[in-house]
Amino acid sequence: MDLTHEVSNGLLVIRPKGRIDSDTAADFERRCAALIAKGPAKTIVDFSQVAYISSAGLRALLVAAKQAKSLGGALTLCALNGGVRQVMSVSGFDTILGAHAGVSEAAAALARFPLERNRSSDEESR
Repeated sequence: MDLTHEVSNGLLVIRPKGRIDSDTAADFERRCAALIAKGPAKTIVDFSQVAYISSAGLRALLVAAKQAKSLGGALTLCALNGGVRQVMSVSGFDTILGAHAGVSEAAAALARFPLERNRSSDEESR
């Protein structure tokens, strides 16, 4: 599994490529964790280049989503194809995290989520 990323308009876009399975899930989880920790916490995972995801990959994705949320952001998915779409649908991840046609649609969905960390900071300063 290969992975690239970019930060654009206050969003982190992670682009894995290949298979996310028991052999690659730990690396995927570690790399996502490092990227999300650097920020921004609003994260899109673009699955356009992912051919397969196993339960180990789903677990890694859930860990990444929880981390983004704990940092005041959110994580959503886009460009699900074939078997990956089916796995996300059967597992409910497409509903839990949101599944969008492409990066621009995922970005629009995340734009509706205010950063929780900022709201907490505002409340503390009152």
